[in-house]
Amino acid sequence: MIEKMTKSRAVFCAVNYALMTLFGVLCLIPLWHVLMASVSDPRLLMASSGIIAWPLGTPTLEGYRIVLSNSAVIEGYGNTLIYVAVNAVAGTLLTAIAGYLVSRKNFRLAKPLTAFIMFTMIFNGGLIPTYMVIRSLGIINTRLAIILPALMNAYYIIVMKSAFEQLPAAYEESAKLDGAGPARILFQILLPLIKPTVVVIIMFSVIGQWNSWYPASIYLPRVRDKWPLQLIMRSLLIQNDVSKLLTSSSEANHVVNMTGNLVKYCVTVVGTLPILVAYPFAQRYFVTGITLGGVKG
Repeated sequence: MIEKMTKSRAVFCAVNYALMTLFGVLCLIPLWHVLMASVSDPRLLMASSGIIAWPLGTPTLEGYRIVLSNSAVIEGYGNTLIYVAVNAVAGTLLTAIAGYLVSRKNFRLAKPLTAFIMFTMIFNGGLIPTYMVIRSLGIINTRLAIILPALMNAYYIIVMKSAFEQLPAAYEESAKLDGAGPARILFQILLPLIKPTVVVIIMFSVIGQWNSWYPASIYLPRVRDKWPLQLIMRSLLIQNDVSKLLTSSSEANHVVNMTGNLVKYCVTVVGTLPILVAYPFAQRYFVTGITLGGVKG
């Protein structure tokens, strides 16, 4: 059936497209400004103000050379990749197991566990009790202080639970008749059927861990070599700690006086570029994954 394009609908579509286009442009302007500033002449950049539409002066990659040749940034990248990989793999695996468990109708504790999980979404112990637990485990200033608390997310478990509940029971029943156990049913039959939801949870986990810096500032105060990239970026952008990127005092003075802002823009691009590149590949799963895991009917 072809819907007739009425005058009111045409006006609505025109206004809708115009607003979406305007919103998209407003989202792209800051990204474009940072990218153009990162390749601008440092002298002109220091004297400029407002939005930068094109590189100022002769384009230069000096800021990227300073950033990428420094061990602190490379270590931050490596630490972030470790935290992201472990959280995405182990966290999604545990979330799938928990979601599958509380979605089984024949499991007597499914409803109490679901209520407990949802309770934690509303109330939590807070920062001080959490810190005391981490300290009592003896993992302060270790990578486990960042990895363990982020492995489970109550919201992701509820989304996974809803996705499992929407699958026909015939899949599991036929698998049981063929002699499949719970592990095989979960990993070989059910999980492939909710692939969009799994991809969405992985992407949310990656983005959340990639942008995370606060837990590291609390639990890793004395081990800068285990800091994630975002915490290093914060020390540069918020605390104006650009000299930490450099190895010699003469170069530090040069950067602070001439290329401090340039280095900050370059660090921002280096820190956000991987997520901007990876996001479009997973974006097509978002609507399907959220709908499959968030709507029951």
